[in-house]
Amino acid sequence: MNILKRNKIKIAVIMITVILTAAIMYFNVYKYSGYSISIGNNALTFVKSKSEFNKAYMELLSDAKSKYSKVITKEDFTLKKVKVDDIAMFISGNDLRKIMFKKFNIVVNAFVMKSDNKEMAYVVNDNQGKEILNSLKDYYSKGSKLNGITKVEVINKISYEAVMVKIGSLYENYEIVKALIEYNNRVQKPFITVKVIGNVSKEQTIFATTVIKSSNTLMNGVSKIMREGKDGIKKVTLEAIVLNNKILSEKILNTEITTPAQSKEIYVENYKQKVLGTTYMNSPSRGSISSNFGMRWGKMHKGIDIAANFGARINAALDGTVIYAAWQEGYGNVIKINHGDGIETTYAHCSVIKVKKGEVVKTGEKIGEVGSTGNSTGPHLHFEVRKNGEAINPQDYMN
Repeated sequence: MNILKRNKIKIAVIMITVILTAAIMYFNVYKYSGYSISIGNNALTFVKSKSEFNKAYMELLSDAKSKYSKVITKEDFTLKKVKVDDIAMFISGNDLRKIMFKKFNIVVNAFVMKSDNKEMAYVVNDNQGKEILNSLKDYYSKGSKLNGITKVEVINKISYEAVMVKIGSLYENYEIVKALIEYNNRVQKPFITVKVIGNVSKEQTIFATTVIKSSNTLMNGVSKIMREGKDGIKKVTLEAIVLNNKILSEKILNTEITTPAQSKEIYVENYKQKVLGTTYMNSPSRGSISSNFGMRWGKMHKGIDIAANFGARINAALDGTVIYAAWQEGYGNVIKINHGDGIETTYAHCSVIKVKKGEVVKTGEKIGEVGSTGNSTGPHLHFEVRKNGEAINPQDYMN
């Protein structure tokens, strides 16, 4: 019994010895010796030898001194001998220099690049700044999708101020350009605004007009379609101003009708246009009124502004005949309709005009689309009502 007990004790001692020996061998034989690189209590990475560390560090300093007239170093890093489980944890060469570049306390002379006096990025010199701006201009030129580009410019005031910064604060051009584009896409007021002027061609539908003629051969209140209308197609060339890929304004340069439209003819008995005094007008577009009729900025605002999205529908406020449908200085693309009894309505800053002079239009019929042409700071419809040539407040007559 005592012999069996003694044998069990011997076996236990042997097992413990084997386990301890294996553990010692693992921690001392199967681990890899090297150095940890730290700044303060923060371990950055591991290097196999001091010689590899010194080589990478000297190459980094040499590169910095070749680019900058002044380089200040603070050797606040430490190397401590350690063992690691995996040899892949050791880095060297370019990978090691990248970590040193971003983390080490190496201060150099550089410039802070400013846009409208707001700090934007650190650059080596103004040439790097110009390269960044050229890359942004290329990006927004392509994004504008304009042909025959005549002008590309940064509208911000760019300046440079000499500073001393950590070398890790300096980034490659592509990194700065990417960050600026992402910032511009997130905010309402971007760091950099690129203005692109060029041409764009569009195919637009010429909607068939409706011509209403009176007839003495039809009974009172009876109408008859004499000819069905047929839409046409026109090619419109516009000069567009684009800010950071967003259309600011468009101006029609040329219109070419490729397929003429055929008007629809309706004969009616005793056809009479609706006029003010007998009915109220429909609102010409959906949206809130952003500027009222009356004095504005020291002068008379002869209509109302209806805030609406670019391309929103513009409708005729009353039955009438189109007396003008073209470009007019200040108004941009403008439509004017005569409603009889001295009443005339005006629809300004259109992006698209869908009627032509001489057409008869009905209340609520689409005549154009909201835009920002002419003297306009953004997409909206400027709507005027005139009676015998004198501007009156449209809100007094709108539903």
